Amino acid sequence: MKARGKILGLEAAYQVLQNSRTRHAALVEKMYEPARLFTGPWLCKTYEVECERTRKLTAEAQIPRDRLEMVAGAMREPLKQERFRRLLSAEGLAAVPKTLARRINAEKPSQTTPCPPVEPKPLISGISAEVLDLLQDWYVAPQVFASLRRMVPERQLKATRLMIALNRANFHYAQLLSTLTPASQLADPSRPRRRLLGVTDEQLAAMGIEFDALNDEFLYCASLYGTWALELMAARSYLDKLMENARVVRYLAQNFPDQLAKLQTILDVPMGREALAACPRKTGRGRKHLIF
Repeated sequence: MKARGKILGLEAAYQVLQNSRTRHAALVEKMYEPARLFTGPWLCKTYEVECERTRKLTAEAQIPRDRLEMVAGAMREPLKQERFRRLLSAEGLAAVPKTLARRINAEKPSQTTPCPPVEPKPLISGISAEVLDLLQDWYVAPQVFASLRRMVPERQLKATRLMIALNRANFHYAQLLSTLTPASQLADPSRPRRRLLGVTDEQLAAMGIEFDALNDEFLYCASLYGTWALELMAARSYLDKLMENARVVRYLAQNFPDQLAKLQTILDVPMGREALAACPRKTGRGRKHLIF
């Protein structure tokens, strides 16, 4: 391993890595808030920009879930008919993906066993140890920890997860989160809040409630995005097989034309970020479906 042009031995390299992992623990000793804090207009502008960005990212994360619900809705009515189920069996297409079948049957996902409560670790200069673990691979200025330490440990952890998920591990975003934190989640609720020109206490509280709701929805969607994307891949693979079967497509065209159109639309829409564009570009050869 090399460090600043020097070749290090195994033991020295290990020590460098250990110091890298614990560098934030040393930073918290140098925490300070800069003299330049949010003003009223700056807070409102930053708040609107971050809310709009969070809404867009949430909408993007919801795309796989919405398409899965569209597939399930289109398949629900045809699968109620015994004749269609026999046709799928005869064509070797009766094995609907389990996750898609649960959505078609409107089954609730199985409840996961809650993890046993973990004894909280002692704070390090007012910062949760879990927060330092999450940020060990991120470059974080000391001012970020100055904003985080104003919150209770649970709020610190949520704010850190949000900053990482949004790629916003900087002081301005940490200060926004700190400013919009309700008094009940501050480490020192008795500490008077700084007055912001043009922003009343009622407006600040309403902004905090809306911001928390947006962030909660984003974190929920972000945590399930990978699961929804895998489920959608399995559903699209199954739909490809259906659309390549002439007998199945003929049956749907004759008995369920609206559902068939929806299924074809899902297969024609690209996966990923291109789907957010109003007019997605078509690349390569267009998909051809059997229509009767």
